[in-house]
Amino acid sequence: MNENNIEWTKLVDVKSFEENPEQLLKVKRDDILVVKANDKFYAVNNRCPHLGMSLHAGGCNLKDGTVHCKFHSSTFSFETGEVKAWLNVKGFEKFMGWLFSKFDPDIKKMMAMESTPLEIFKTKVEDEYVWVGINQDY
Repeated sequence: MNENNIEWTKLVDVKSFEENPEQLLKVKRDDILVVKANDKFYAVNNRCPHLGMSLHAGGCNLKDGTVHCKFHSSTFSFETGEVKAWLNVKGFEKFMGWLFSKFDPDIKKMMAMESTPLEIFKTKVEDEYVWVGINQDY
C-alpha cells in the first residue's frame, strides 16, 4: 500500500463510540463501518465482498473481532479483513441454495464464488476525532 496516496477523512468524535461501538459512516460514496474494540478503531467497507450486502445489518462480535454478513452467513475479521467463515449456510438455507442453483445458473455461480477478504482501511485518532484513510490507488 502506497502511504503517499492515502486520503484521510475526519469522521466522528471519539466519545460517540462510548454508547455505540459500531457506527456506519458515509465517506464520499462509500459506507464505512467503524468499530471500536479494545480501545482501538477499525474501519471496513460495509459491503460484503460476496454480493455487496450490508455487513452492518449482521453486526459485530467485539470479543472475537469479527463482523458477520447475515445474508449469506459469512464472517470476517474487522481487524485484518481475513475470511473466518464463507457461505456458512446450513439446513434449510443450504437446501434452498442447492434447489435454486438447479434452475438458475447465476445462483450456482454465486454459491461457488471463492472466498474474498474484506476491504479494510487505516484509522487514526487526532484531536479526539476518528479519521479513516482510504488508499487512492484503487
